[in-house]
Amino acid sequence: MGIRAGLAGLMLGLGACAALGPGTGGAPGRPAQGPDSLAMECPSEFRYELPLPAGAGLDALQAHAAQRLQALGLRVNWDGPWAHAQAQQFSPQAADLARLRRLLAVVLPALERYQPGFFQRAGLQEVGLVKDLVVGDTQMRLAMPAPDRSAVVYADNGNPLCAAGMELRVHHELYHLVEERLFGDFYYRDPAWLALNPEGLDYGQGGATAYGGVFHNLGHPAPGLVSRYAQYGPEEDKAEVFGWLMTPGYAGRVKAWSEQDLTLAAKRRFMMALVHRLSAGTMSESFFETLARQQPAQAAH
Repeated sequence: MGIRAGLAGLMLGLGACAALGPGTGGAPGRPAQGPDSLAMECPSEFRYELPLPAGAGLDALQAHAAQRLQALGLRVNWDGPWAHAQAQQFSPQAADLARLRRLLAVVLPALERYQPGFFQRAGLQEVGLVKDLVVGDTQMRLAMPAPDRSAVVYADNGNPLCAAGMELRVHHELYHLVEERLFGDFYYRDPAWLALNPEGLDYGQGGATAYGGVFHNLGHPAPGLVSRYAQYGPEEDKAEVFGWLMTPGYAGRVKAWSEQDLTLAAKRRFMMALVHRLSAGTMSESFFETLARQQPAQAAH
């Protein structure tokens, strides 16, 4: 189902990997939350910091985010609207400010990894930043693509994941928007990608089917797959490879696995070549090699 088949089903089915864990029911009055994805493998040793005083208020935090995003050619949206989603804004309350700091500390450096011109070619114009995000009245999300606004929306949602795990989702959901812009369909079955798979690798029925029970998104569960979630559909496979390649603590794992897994190595080269093209050659193989070698002491700012 592409964007033309209806945004309601799209938003519920796409990017369900960004649902918030762990696998328990939500608090009274809040939607049930999906299981935590990759929490056990989350590289918590990678620290993310925001270069603002601890007492910075809401206006200062929002101005800081707007300035850094504007430098990337992106506008910021704090309250929507986005199709088939409900968003709650950050308030000046201390608890909200702490959550906003954590979100900005991850999202801003994640987007700043991309070189000038990438977002223009990829079709991203707007970044939504909200406290809570609910899609379709039932599913809490850490992120979702919003194609009607050429946007990706990111939420804190009280998420318990480590910061690097949150960053992986920043890139994963961005890739879903890239895919739609490239092919006009979030669920395009790219023959060039499918040809890389080993015989017998069958995909599931989409990311949304991973949720509703207990799901553990283990890394490299089988040849050709960077994660268990990648097997839920070719669109999730591509987004997972993209997300892992772009995230410190995960990029090194993909490179190491690729040295023994020829299929995963081919998918890694495929995605690096796509990023190289979208960045007009500025994000080359050396960019990914450097990212794969990044150490926890190199904090993100």
